[in-house]
This record gives sequence, structure tokens and C-alpha cells, in this order.
Amino acid sequence: MSEAAGGPRTGTAQAPAELLKNPGFEGEHTGTAPGWRPNSWGTPAPKARFSPDGEEAHGGQRAQRFQVDAEPGRVHLTQAHRFTGGRTYRASIWVKAVSPVSVTLQMRSDDFKKDFYQAFAVHTTRAGTGWQQIEATGTAPHDMSGSFRIFLGGTGTVLVDDASLTEVSSSGTPDLLPAEGPVPADYFGMHMLCRGCYGNSWPSIGFGLWRMWDNGVRWRDLEPRKGKWNFKMMNYFMKSAADNDVSVLYTLGSPPSWAASNQKAGAYGPGSAAMPKDIEDWRRYVREVATRYKGRIQMYEMWNEPDYAKFWNGTPAQLAELTRVAAEEIGKADPAAKIVSPGITTNGLNWLDAYFAAGAGKHVDVVGSHIYFGLRPEGVLPRIRNVRKIMKAHGLGGLPLRVTEGAPMGRTSVSGPAEGAASRALALFWAYGVSGFDWYTWDRHGDQVLDLAEPDNRTPSRVGRAYARTVGWLRGARMTGHTVDGAGTHVVTLARSGGYTAQMVWNERAVTTFKVPSGWRVERWAPLTGKPRTSSPTVVNVGGKPVFMESGIRP
Repeated sequence: MSEAAGGPRTGTAQAPAELLKNPGFEGEHTGTAPGWRPNSWGTPAPKARFSPDGEEAHGGQRAQRFQVDAEPGRVHLTQAHRFTGGRTYRASIWVKAVSPVSVTLQMRSDDFKKDFYQAFAVHTTRAGTGWQQIEATGTAPHDMSGSFRIFLGGTGTVLVDDASLTEVSSSGTPDLLPAEGPVPADYFGMHMLCRGCYGNSWPSIGFGLWRMWDNGVRWRDLEPRKGKWNFKMMNYFMKSAADNDVSVLYTLGSPPSWAASNQKAGAYGPGSAAMPKDIEDWRRYVREVATRYKGRIQMYEMWNEPDYAKFWNGTPAQLAELTRVAAEEIGKADPAAKIVSPGITTNGLNWLDAYFAAGAGKHVDVVGSHIYFGLRPEGVLPRIRNVRKIMKAHGLGGLPLRVTEGAPMGRTSVSGPAEGAASRALALFWAYGVSGFDWYTWDRHGDQVLDLAEPDNRTPSRVGRAYARTVGWLRGARMTGHTVDGAGTHVVTLARSGGYTAQMVWNERAVTTFKVPSGWRVERWAPLTGKPRTSSPTVVNVGGKPVFMESGIRP
């Protein structure tokens, strides 16, 4: 917590300023307290009532009574606030239920067109019949008109009192750090949509893990009819992975129509986004895959983007149950394999919070998230922070966080910025404490995609070559430092055994002249897209494409 300007001279930190109007729900009213308002929507209309309560206040003279008799997810108690991008906020509320019911506290954008009402902090807990405090902390990804929100997860009545919204830090030094050990091969993950459709030339860009999704090996591909299995394609893919010494992350899900509990349209056909109608069919599918590929699949992801209805139309609690069953079967068949929580989208914090609140955290080893971004990967830090806050709130702060799908997005014609964005992303996700980054994809092309491959899907593009060079810089090295100066120059420091050190330097804002510290004792340096040079420069020009400087090079 930073000390506010004008604080006491004694050196004690001044408490952050309260940002809510009427946080204690005081004042004369018959519905919602002054400064607060209900927000409801949809048909049929939610049935909710708001009234003051002067008998059981937590503090002060009154509490706010919030009663919901129908459609609880579509009525919120809110207060508007303008959030500043890059700032971290803490929200809290005291709550007491007439009968136990889940209560969610949320901070979100109220701009549908720009953000789809994106939440950046959320926490759900089961409120009991005694007063308890709920807290949520998150970083606003950009300046936004938003709100502080409270809502129930079921019908019932709660009292709320003594709310608070404070700014607990400003933008500045990242608070997430890389792992202490060397960058592993499986940090560099990749998707391949059509491996085998374009010959036997394995992509020569240095990735160490293959996330198998969108490549024809979903549940509905493997078992199109009950009990009739077809593993021909997956066997081929698994052999390719083994022959090229890469790990495998397999994403479970997408049931065949016969196994689905409903036939609603999904991304991969009717029923593909549904909860299985018989959980034993799910159990048998997981057991079959885990047994067949024991020791060959290192990680199992529990679903793809379940906060998006095209991929999952069940509830977080239902997928928590599928996770429990899958963890049982995988644990029996292949105890060394890791369980990864479903990869959520940018708008998935609410979903992830509810999934963990339903008990799923007990069954996962890694938390998954999908993060796409523009040509400035430096902007991903708030999103990583906010997933980490959800993890910590549910006691999962010690687990690894893996980006199981993501990539920079931008026009392929912008070759220089695209190359730099790819390289910087690989360095920054590790610097921000992410355990793996699974690029989507090697063989995808389009106006807003940074193509790693040329149209032949074999030859690395300029961006693909930049990816490969950065893998060579990072893989097996320990990241011992990451600094950013006021001009926007990043320095990532790397070390290897035998006294080797290196610095990866770039400036995210402009090309600038960088004075090389004499203590670095540079022996060799290389631009991202040029040939290495054996020399000891005193100054180099740095911009969006990193420059790499080494010392302690072995003969």
C-alpha cells in the first residue's frame, strides 16, 4: 500500500481514501440508500425488494436489506465509479444472510460496446447467518466507466453494510515475478490445426509443448458412436509429438451428440457445448484417453473457454463436478499427469470465480487462462494480476498459471512491430509469472493474425523466425531481473551456468539510444532480426524489436 500525498509526518501510512458515496447505507430512504441503485434486466423481470434495516446494522444506524424472489442473477445492487487504467482497487462488503446463500462482489466496466461488461475483480462466497466480510481486488485494464456491484447466486434475503472501495496501488513496478528456475521447454506451447495435412516437416521454431485442440481429436471425434472409438488420428499426432520430443496438453470436452444433455448449437455442432447427460459416459471417455496415453500426455485441460456459450452451456458447478470425476480417473490411470482448469476468455473472471467457489480448486494442479492482446504485450499485466487475485482469494495462489491459448493480434503487413510483439510477449509472460504460453496457432492465417508460418505451413515467416530466435535466447536460462525505466526501456537479465549472463533490451514507446553499462562486459550482441555481432558496443539503438547482449560466452 502506498502512502498518500500529504500524509502524516510521523511516517505512518495514511489509509486509502474511500471512493464510495454513503458506504454505510445511511440516510432516510424506503428502498435503496442514497448513492446506491438497483440494476435489473431481462424477461421475465427479476423479483427483488430493497429496504432499510435499522435493527441489525453491522455499523452505524442502518443496513441495506436486499431480497430476491426470482431470477437472482439479473438484479444487482450497484454504485457507479470511474476506474483508472493500471490502478489496483480493493472492494469489500459486510454481508449477513437470513438463510445461507452465495453472494458475489464485483468490480466491472459498464461499457458493453467496448468491454462486454467485463469484470476485473470478483469474489463469490457462501454467506451465512452471521456478519462476514467479502473482499475482491483487481487492476483496471484501462480507464473505464464502471461500477461496484453486489448480487446473489440464488433466491434469498441478505443484509449488506459497511461497503468500501479504495485504491490500493498505482501503476508502476510489476508485482508478479518469474519462477526461480530456468525457462523450461514446455513454457513454449503451440497449437497446430492440421499436423499431417501438409507433409512431414515439423515446425522448426523451438516450441516444447503441443496443446491439442481444434485438430480433430475432441471427444466427439474419438467416440462418434457410443463405445466405437477411433484413435487413428490421435495416435498419429501422439507419435509426431514423441518423435519431436514435445510434451502434450490435451483439452477434454466437446461431447458427441449421443452423449450430450441438450442439442443446442455449439461451436462444433449440436450438443458440443453441453453437459454430458450421463456422467459415466464422461468418466469412461476420460479413463480411455488417460489409460491409452499414460505417460504421453503431460497435462489435461478440463474444457475450452467455458464462459463462452458456444463452448459450454452448462453451469460452473457442473463443470466443477466433471473436473472432480476427471481428476479421479486421470489420477488412477496416470498419477504424474497434471490437471489444468478450463481456459477462460477475457470476460471469464466471473465464471472462474464461480467454478472455484463450487469446489473445483481441490482438483486442479494448474490454472488456465486465454489471453489475446494487441501489438503491445506490456499491457497484459493487469489481466494476469486479476486472474492471480481470483486464485489467491480461493486459496490457490501457489498454483502455476498457464496461458493455454493466446497470441498477439494485429495486421500481418506490419512486420516490424509484429516481430517485436511476438518476441516481447515470450519474455514478458515469463517475467510476469506465467508458467506456459500456448500460441494459437502455427498454421492459421488472416487479417488480424500474426502468421508464424508462410502459406505453405512449413516455412517460418518473419514473425516465426523472431519467435524461434527468442526461444533460443530464453529456453534453459534463468530470468534474474526485469526493469523498466521512465522512458519505457525494458531490460530483462538472464543467466546460465558457467558465468554466462545476457540482457534483452527494448523500448516499447520509440527508438532510443541506449547506453550499455560497462559492467555488462558485452562480448556479443544481436538484433532480433539481424546477424549476431562479436563486439562490445557502448551504445545501441533500441526500439520495439529487442536487442540481445551476451557475456561470459563459452568457447
